[in-house]
Amino acid sequence: MITSELPSTPLEEAEFSVLDVETTGLSARNNRVIEIGIVKVKNLKITDKYTTLINPGCDIPYFITQFTGISNSDVASSPNFTDTAEMIEEFIGNSIISGHNLSFDENFLRYEFIRNGYEPLSNLTVCTLKLARKVFPSLKSKSLASITVHLKIKNKESHRALSDA
Repeated sequence: MITSELPSTPLEEAEFSVLDVETTGLSARNNRVIEIGIVKVKNLKITDKYTTLINPGCDIPYFITQFTGISNSDVASSPNFTDTAEMIEEFIGNSIISGHNLSFDENFLRYEFIRNGYEPLSNLTVCTLKLARKVFPSLKSKSLASITVHLKIKNKESHRALSDA
């Protein structure tokens, strides 16, 4: 199980793996991951990036292709989750996992790891949506798009895993 308790490490010394997944739908139980993007942050600086398309073993619905730009032909020759699980686990290591609305990504990763015979990740976590609710209480929307506009961060490829991460 992933935990949300933070260590006493100062923020500027903590190592984070900021992640995002794109999926075939909204149900972690019934849908699959089609892309994962992870940005490693140490000393408040990006130190590494990992991204891969993932063949879900099923068709990507049309509305998902319209939303993400990821099509069946894009993932046809991509590795399946089993082929990427160890790399994902190794890349994240012991870092704190972070993401916007992280419970969505956590649920998908948990199901993917379990259905592929791996133990789910047990790293500490920080959800930036929960942080945004506390830091920007007067902001109407706390969506990733709204937060990036508010902070003047350009996200050129929204709804793509690495760009959103």
